[in-house]
Amino acid sequence: MKKHILALLVLVLIGTSITACGRKRVIDPEQLPKAATELVQKHWPSCVIDFAYIDGLEYEVLLSDGTIIEFNKKGEWKEMKCTDGLPVTLVPANITRYVVGRFPKQLIIKCEKMRGGYEIELTNGLEIQFDMQGRVTHVDD
Repeated sequence: MKKHILALLVLVLIGTSITACGRKRVIDPEQLPKAATELVQKHWPSCVIDFAYIDGLEYEVLLSDGTIIEFNKKGEWKEMKCTDGLPVTLVPANITRYVVGRFPKQLIIKCEKMRGGYEIELTNGLEIQFDMQGRVTHVDD
């Protein structure tokens, strides 16, 4: 129940910002690229898409568990945020191994694809950047 209230609050806030911005447009989840819909169904099978919008050629969805996922025009994820921890199958394996080995009690709650690598955030607030080979390039607490 608490998650549904939080999701509704986020939906209202995003809806308000969409109206103010003018560039973002609410869309029906069926208008998402097929790859985006398939990713949600595969990795969050018990969730539904509560909210979807398009901003230029990028998409963002809010799932019923509060997860937020940003997609490019092809439906490939760009950034994912989930307070309950992201599915490890979506995070590159070498990054997951690093986190499990160094921070076994922490979950990855955010993962962002960046030019030349990835940035993750752990439940303890630690942010770590990796290059494409999975080597740590920057740590910020």
